[in-house]
Amino acid sequence: MRPPPDDDAQQVYARWLDHGTKLALAVSVIALFLYLSGALAPWVPLESLPRVWSLPVEQFLERTGAPSGWGWIRLAGYSDYLNYAGIALFALVSVPCLLRAIPCFLRRGERLQAALAAAQVLVLAAAASGIFTGGR
Repeated sequence: MRPPPDDDAQQVYARWLDHGTKLALAVSVIALFLYLSGALAPWVPLESLPRVWSLPVEQFLERTGAPSGWGWIRLAGYSDYLNYAGIALFALVSVPCLLRAIPCFLRRGERLQAALAAAQVLVLAAAASGIFTGGR
């Protein structure tokens, strides 16, 4: 058996996925350190968390002034919301991997695989945009 070429889509995807997940893990660890150390203030003070954790989501959002959906991005300067950056990276890491694999498929004449990868990117982008949930 011969080794796959350097542009083999599986190898490219796996390499990019490895780098992406390592980046997401690093962001998550740094965000957790900043939260636990108190080096970066949280949006919801730690002492008020026990009072709001058990509330229904609408009441939690109202009491804390917390955003919903992608609104967390504007609060990424606070330690509790910075944690979402790592989570978002983990959730979205497959998108650049798929985009990088598409040219590999096309170079090998695998148009169906390229089309399926492009469709996956479109579905993931649509899901992330919130159009399936009414933008919430």
